[in-house]
This record gives sequence, C-alpha cells and structure tokens, in this order.
Amino acid sequence: MNQISRVLLIKQMLNETDRVTTKYLTEYFNVSFDTVRRDILRLTSTGQAVRFHGGIMSNNLNDVPNYRTRSHIKSPIKSNMAAIAEKMVIPKRLYFIGTSTTLTLLCELLNKKNITVITNSIDNALSLSQNIFPRVELLGGQLDKGNRYTYSLETLTQLDYFTFDTIFVGTSRICAEGIYVVDEDDAFILKKAIARSKRIIVIAEQYKFNSKQSSPYKLADCSEVDILITDSKLRESYKQWFKESIKIQYVK
Repeated sequence: MNQISRVLLIKQMLNETDRVTTKYLTEYFNVSFDTVRRDILRLTSTGQAVRFHGGIMSNNLNDVPNYRTRSHIKSPIKSNMAAIAEKMVIPKRLYFIGTSTTLTLLCELLNKKNITVITNSIDNALSLSQNIFPRVELLGGQLDKGNRYTYSLETLTQLDYFTFDTIFVGTSRICAEGIYVVDEDDAFILKKAIARSKRIIVIAEQYKFNSKQSSPYKLADCSEVDILITDSKLRESYKQWFKESIKIQYVK
C-alpha cells in the first residue's frame, strides 16, 4: 500500500476514534515505525492532524482552520510548492496572489523581482515589502482579522481596471464540480480576479481533492485551471476533471 492510501485510511481512523498510536498503525499496516512516522509527518505538516507523544490525534475542527491557525504550521511541502510557483513568475508582468499560507511563502521568494503584485492579503503585502521590487498594491476594505485579508464591494469594482497575466490561487477543496474556498468574502474577490486573469495557477495539496471539510464557495471550474501545483502524483480520476492542456507540477 502506498503512502497516499495509508494517509487516507489514517484520516478515516481519526474521524472515527479521534486518536491512534504509532504502534497501532505499524501493526495495522504491517510497516516500520519510520514509515508510519513519515505518514504522520505528512498529516501534521499540512495541518490535517496533531501529533502527540506516541501517536496522532484529530485536530477536532469541523471546518478548515483559519489563516492564523495554519500559519503556525511549518511545512516543507508548502515551501517546496512555493518554490515551484516562484519559477513561473516572469519579470515585468502583473500578478494577483491570493490569501494562502503557501502563497505567503511564495511572496517571500519574490523580493527584488521586477513585477507588480495585487493582493488582498496582509501577510502577502508584508512579505513583498522588503525591497523596492516588487511593486505592491494592497486592496482596501474591511479587515478579516482571523484570515488576514481585506474585502469590500468597492474592491470588486476596482478589479475591473486590471488584466492580470497570472493569478495564483490557494484552495481548501477541489472536486469534480470545481475549485472551492471557505470564506464568502474572499471567494467574491478571487472569483472576480480569476475572471480578469489570462493564466490561472492553483496550488493544492492532494488531501484537498474531494475533501469532506466545509468549503461552500466556488471560485472556478477545474477546466479553467492552466497549471496545478500539488504535492504528489495525481490520480487519473482527478486528472479527468481538468482540461487536456493543463500542466501539473509535483513536489519532488
């Protein structure tokens, strides 16, 4: 059994029992402690569970954790995904970068690049403010303190003045029906920015495919995505949701 299958089963166990021990998992899957530790790291480093001495437990969240909660998770997977995204940034272009812990890591890599970035993320703007370049425009409006983004009806009108070369989007759920996020206000802004973009790049760990977590607000159809950056090889059934020309980049 591969890691993806084991991780899915571990998540099912956590939904039923709240916690499982490392010893139990090694016996259940008939694998080594090191293998189980890697599976546990996969779950905890992406915020899907919490590690305790001797095992792993549910994070007891019915919904996707907000940005402030997720930002404390140090994940090499997110860092590697951000590094892949950075290679897709071309000088002297206009970009929209959405609110996401992975996209904030991307912004940290963009300092000194001669580009223009529009964002509604407070942390993106701070990460991009260390040098003269990039040029940054933070959209105005009310501040969502938990998720650290701004939003307003005026912002939707403001976006009509832009045509983005590329938009980078994070997501909390991908299914056959499309790309979804948790927050309504953020969804309105991202949906409009996507409509104003020539190229759509989505960043999502594979656990977000067919996730059962509540993410009711649709941003786009899967067929609209030009590039997908994810952390492991995508199932063939998932690939069928996207257009044939999509480029999929994996973390090595």
